[in-house]
Amino acid sequence: MSRNIKLIIEYDGTGYAGWQRLRGRPSIQGEIERAILAVTKERVTVIGAGRTDAGVHALGQVANFSTTHRIAVDRIPGALNHHLPPAIRILEAAEVPVTFHARYDARRRVYRYAVLNRPAPSAILRHHAVHVPRPLDEQAMAQALARLIGTHPFTAFRATGSAERTTLCTMHQAQVARSGPMVLFTFEADRFLRHMVRLIVGTVLRVGEGKLPPDALAAILAAEDNSRAGPRAPAHGLFLVRVTY
Repeated sequence: MSRNIKLIIEYDGTGYAGWQRLRGRPSIQGEIERAILAVTKERVTVIGAGRTDAGVHALGQVANFSTTHRIAVDRIPGALNHHLPPAIRILEAAEVPVTFHARYDARRRVYRYAVLNRPAPSAILRHHAVHVPRPLDEQAMAQALARLIGTHPFTAFRATGSAERTTLCTMHQAQVARSGPMVLFTFEADRFLRHMVRLIVGTVLRVGEGKLPPDALAAILAAEDNSRAGPRAPAHGLFLVRVTY
């Protein structure tokens, strides 16, 4: 009898081509599928809740796969971690109904974007936070982000050439907070378009630097013109924090 296994995964996306398996390039999905093959001797497809881009990290990616292997579920994290590189770790595993689908059943996703806002760059955080040396106005950025709350077509904040059926998303949270030199942006929505967070951050950083007024994000959102948004913030500052069902 086939079992459906749900995984909670943490990974450092540095050096990976992203979540999705790609021929000839290292991916998070590919590494986990190889680890499952080593443990179960089964070739499976691991379904992720979000297809993070190259260089993007995760603190709580969710995935599922089907197996007929009878390994105890509490042994799965340790067994898979034994075969995974140090940059990828299975935090939890659970047996779930066969109908569970990590991507299609997700109700909300939370992403965080990290900015190091000080004159000098960091030797330690260079792969996990984007360095912005110029002072940032958090109050202006908070005012700009507040206008994104609600249900809107986020056409202006999606990658050029994207083929999503609809650009309508419901943004539940769009906040900025500072702790010393670290500026953290947090976004929670029912769905995200490709590069949506990175385009929003790239635009709101222009507000923080005084290059755009706080009401610019609302105007760009309403215009549904992605030529006015951005630039797209670098991938390495982005983290998938959690997925809720």
